[in-house]
Amino acid sequence: MLRRDYFVKQVEEFGKVLAAIMSLKRNGRFPEMLEEIYKASQTYTAQEILYIEQQENDALIKDLTEDKKLNDEQMKFLADLLFEKAEYYIHTEGAGVASDNAYRKAFIIYLFLKEHATINYSLDMHYKLELLAKMGLS
Repeated sequence: MLRRDYFVKQVEEFGKVLAAIMSLKRNGRFPEMLEEIYKASQTYTAQEILYIEQQENDALIKDLTEDKKLNDEQMKFLADLLFEKAEYYIHTEGAGVASDNAYRKAFIIYLFLKEHATINYSLDMHYKLELLAKMGLS
């Protein structure tokens, strides 16, 4: 029961952080948005998001699940943060290699979670997968 309570609390806290990141994006406060993404990545996944962005797409899931030992919740957090990092790139640099890379990595993780995860498949994940597929990432 304690483990479940811990995960529920962690998901709730992450939801608040993600809402704050989205608020910063809406208000055009991109340097603060980026800083929050970096902090959230370290806090909730113990991973540097820049390291994840540099990983090869073909080895990403193996690296995250086998080498880094991320659980399903951490994988979802990371996918959400990569999605927001791609949004950061779009707003600050325009569409390009960096945004496409972050979106693709988010897409890969969301697909993995949809097919293999023990967490519930959410509407948020569904809509993000649809959006990313329409962008030609499938």
